[in-house]
Amino acid sequence: MSKWLKQLEDDLNWRETELAILKKQAILASKDSDRYRVLLRAMWALLYAHYEGFCKFAWDVYLEELQKAGVKRKDCKDEIAKLSLQKKFKALKGNLSPENLWNFGQTDFEIMLEDNLDFYQISLETQSNLYPSLFKENVIQAGLTCTLVDKYKIELKSLVTRRNEIAHGEKMTIKNIDEYKKYEDAALEVMHELAISIIECLDKKLYLKNP
Repeated sequence: MSKWLKQLEDDLNWRETELAILKKQAILASKDSDRYRVLLRAMWALLYAHYEGFCKFAWDVYLEELQKAGVKRKDCKDEIAKLSLQKKFKALKGNLSPENLWNFGQTDFEIMLEDNLDFYQISLETQSNLYPSLFKENVIQAGLTCTLVDKYKIELKSLVTRRNEIAHGEKMTIKNIDEYKKYEDAALEVMHELAISIIECLDKKLYLKNP
């Protein structure tokens, strides 16, 4: 078993265990009680926390392992090479003089492509609101393939929006376990697909132009 497979598997397992424990408490509660309503709201907030938390954890593991691979930027897919140059591109904006741009185009960029991938202080952010559009943007930048985010676009958007309502103290209610489960299934499927995509990319070296 690869190191990254175990890391992602272990992280998914403890998150799913927490969700299952809380859900069991809701199932045991009287359906017309305040306890039931509160537990459903807590489940929703916890589901979002684990959805965002896992995605952030998985992307961090992925970038860390890419850096450890010790491969040159020029040998990687364009998306991944561009992501690893994010800081350098931002620094370039600070001096757009003709001389600096000339030097960058003539020598600096070629040197950067010869260097190994470097993701120091570079990460794929969630912005504490991991909407489907941001999720897609991140996986594209990372050169990963995740399609279920499109299938569950409505569910994931609602997951974020309604979590925000709970966080802001609004009286948002979830009808019952069945309503909640639809969103839990969507989030977990997207999380698992992300894990599989990362594992395949690292195992098969799909981050390379010629894996």
